[in-house]
Parts: sequence; C-alpha cells; structure tokens
Amino acid sequence: MTPTTLSESLFDLNLNIKAFFFSAVAFVFIAVAMSMKLIYNQLTNWYMPDVQKYVVRLLWLVPLYAIQSLLSLLFHDLRLYFDTLRDLYEAFVIQSFLYYLMEILGGEDAIVSILQEKDENYGQHEVGFEFFFFQWDMGLEFMLQCKRGVLQYVVVKTLGAIATAVLEPFNLYCEGEFDWSKGYIYISFFLNVSQMWALYCLIKFYHATSDNLRHPVNWRPLGKFLCVKGVVFFTWWQGMLIAVLRSRNIIGSVGTWNADQVASGLQDYLVCVEMFCFAIAHAFTFTHKEYLPRNIGGGADGTEELLHYNEGSRYESSLCMDESNFESKEVGEEVENTEYKPPTIRTLRNPMGFKNAIWESLFMENELSEIKRLRNGVSDQVINQSSDLGMINMASMQYAESI
Repeated sequence: MTPTTLSESLFDLNLNIKAFFFSAVAFVFIAVAMSMKLIYNQLTNWYMPDVQKYVVRLLWLVPLYAIQSLLSLLFHDLRLYFDTLRDLYEAFVIQSFLYYLMEILGGEDAIVSILQEKDENYGQHEVGFEFFFFQWDMGLEFMLQCKRGVLQYVVVKTLGAIATAVLEPFNLYCEGEFDWSKGYIYISFFLNVSQMWALYCLIKFYHATSDNLRHPVNWRPLGKFLCVKGVVFFTWWQGMLIAVLRSRNIIGSVGTWNADQVASGLQDYLVCVEMFCFAIAHAFTFTHKEYLPRNIGGGADGTEELLHYNEGSRYESSLCMDESNFESKEVGEEVENTEYKPPTIRTLRNPMGFKNAIWESLFMENELSEIKRLRNGVSDQVINQSSDLGMINMASMQYAESI
C-alpha cells in the first residue's frame, strides 16, 4: 500500500469514526429529550402518587441507559464504572416494575385475594421446571414465589456488579473471555440463571393476573412488560452475543481500538440507537393520560368516563384527605354488592405540586422499610391483614410460617 493510499484509508476511517460518534450523540439527545418530556408530563399530572412514582422510575431507565452508553463510548477506559452504575439501577428498575404491577392490582392483600380465585393450573410449572419445583398454591404462596423470584435478581445483579468492579482492576474479570481462571464466565453464568428465573416468575405473574390488569381498567400491561423487559433483558443478551463474537475473533481491532474496545464500543453504540426506539415506545405505553381521573378505564383517547369502566356495576368516588393534605378520591369504590370488586387506587382530586411530585418519585422510605420487614417475600403486615379478612387459606399460612 502506497503512502497516499494509506493516508486516504486513515482519512476515511476517521470520517467513519466521527460519523459513528456524532450519530450516537444524536440518538442519545433525542432519546433523553423525549424521556424527560414524558417524566415532566408525569410530574405535572401527579394524580396517582402510589402508581406514578414507579412509572417515573421506569421512565428514567432510557435516559440513564443512553447517557451511560454514550459516556462509555466516549471514555471507554472508564466503561466498567459506568456499566456498574447502570447495572445497579437496572436491578432497581426490576423491583420498581414489580411494585408497579402490584399497585395497579390494588396491593399485596388484594393480589392474594385475586390469586385465590384463579384456577390451580396457573400454579403448575412449565415443561422442564416441573422436575425442580413443586406446584405453587394459588394465593399467598404464588405471590410470594413470584416476588421472591424477581427480588433475587435484584440481589444477584447488585452482587454481580460489585464483583465485576472489584475483579476488573486486578485483571481477574476479563469481559468476553471464557476462561475458567477469570471471573467473567462465573458471573455471567449466575446472572443468566438468575435472570431467566426472574423472567419466568414475571411471566407467570403476568399470565395469572393479565385479565385483572385489563379489566375493569385496561392498563395495557403487555406493552409495558415488553418495554421494561426489552431494555433489561435484550441488552444483556445482546452483550453476551457480542462477547461470543469477540471470543471467536469475528470482531477485530479497528484503528487505535483493540478488539475488546471495538466489541464494547459496538455494544454501547447499539444501546444508544435502541434507547431512541424505546423512548418512542415509552411515549405510547407510559403516557400520563392513563392516570388522569377522567380517563381511568378508558382507552388511549380517554373518552370513556370513570362511571362506565365496569359495565353492569355502579361506582362512585369518595373524597378523603391524604397524608400530604391533598384532597383525594379512591377510584373503583363499589356501591352495590357484585361478584367482583375492582382494586382501589388512591387518586388525588387535584394534581400534586411539581416539587412534591419530584420528592415522592425519589423518596424510597416505604420501599426500604418494606424490605426490612419482608418475610419470605411478603410483609408481616399483609399476612396479618389478610388473615383478619379471611383471604389467605390455612395451607398458604402454614407454608409461609414453615419457611
């Protein structure tokens, strides 16, 4: 190759790299702008604090993923530390999504009551899993197992992120290297097993409660499920695939970047592009219009009024004062006795102030106190309340006390 040809090749390479970086910045800028608009809409229409605080935490996933990936792309020597912070928030998002589903279903005690009315077949395990796990009793045990299955991923993911940050400075992690003397293969294995179990538990929980998530109020659960799980699980498996391609030498060095840096840069760039796509999906699945009092139970256009969201029954809204001195009403309070009572969700008559909404979305005192008093995935308070209401059968209670 002549000096002129080499110079032209390097010039073309520099142009491609610049286009690579500038396009990543453009995708991240648009994704962050769209996500911040969605978050702002939630905070300025804060009618359902107990539900919307989890929605805001889920919406933060896209901008944090996008910014983290861009920083890793620009400062690839610090990529490990950016990834560690992302992984910690990812574990927090999984927990938030579970609590979001539980809130729109009416809380733990309501979920136990709902599950007890379901067919026992929901507690049977799918092909392959039945050889390792007994059938779950519908009710407390089913909820307990699903909740524990998701929360164990939070713990494993957090420990995996910490272990990665500790091993990497000593050259003992070695991402993408399937070497038995390195930590990558072991951490990846346990994360994969933990992730698959968490996904399995979420699918079982969704399958058992999907009807209740669509009626009497259609919360469009499938779209939300795919958006959140798509970000977390798809990007993880995408990273694993890139690591395999790197180990097979299919991905090589480019310019001044070695093969490992190219592999990590490719992963970060793809995430930047994908967050743009997920930001668009979030705009449709996590709209603030769902939580406006006049739109509860209606479709995306919100034309159906509250009093008509459960055909054949009559409902009214009762006013009360919440702890923040905001006038609120409880949605779905039934006047006439019918076979099914919809979940009660605290809804403010007027939206909470912007600053207070921000504080509620960030403050996690309730979540931290619940984690402290959890007993096998369900709080003592729920067990006691459910026992008083006669919603938990004796078999489920004996199961919870025996562990």
